[in-house]
Amino acid sequence: MNTNNKIKNIVITAFFAGIICTAINFIPRIPTGFNGGYIHLGDTFIYLAAVLLPTPYAMLAAGIGAGLADTLAGGMLWVIPTIIIKPTMVLFFTSKSDKLLCKRNSIALVLAGFIGCFGYYLAGAIISWNFIAPLASLYLEIIQPIVNSIIFILVAYAFDKLKIKERIFEGIKQ
Repeated sequence: MNTNNKIKNIVITAFFAGIICTAINFIPRIPTGFNGGYIHLGDTFIYLAAVLLPTPYAMLAAGIGAGLADTLAGGMLWVIPTIIIKPTMVLFFTSKSDKLLCKRNSIALVLAGFIGCFGYYLAGAIISWNFIAPLASLYLEIIQPIVNSIIFILVAYAFDKLKIKERIFEGIKQ
């Protein structure tokens, strides 16, 4: 990868980190009731970063954006779990397909949703020293990956029709 490609990937990574943080903190969210948790649209942008950027860059965007969102929202207790869980969700996606919406990325939505729900359940259990209490909000937290997946599918379909990936990475081989 030449220097121009690295610079472009770093700039797009920073852009996605900012968008992820903004989507989590400033787009209206739904409180889940457990430890100040909430349902947000940031995961949609994490999924988009995962299908547009090489995996290490997408992981950085997810960790920095979501971790910064927790910090700005006053949820310092959740920063460490977030910077572990959100980048892990990216691992199932591929940016190597010509299309954003391909079979692997469709399956990745389910796996990422599972990792997010289980990861935050486990983090809540460890933080509260209680494996029962976080179960109370688990049914609400399942809504987040479903809604984010639906929005991602709609956006990815539209982006594929517009050939956004080609336009962003014109002349760059990933």
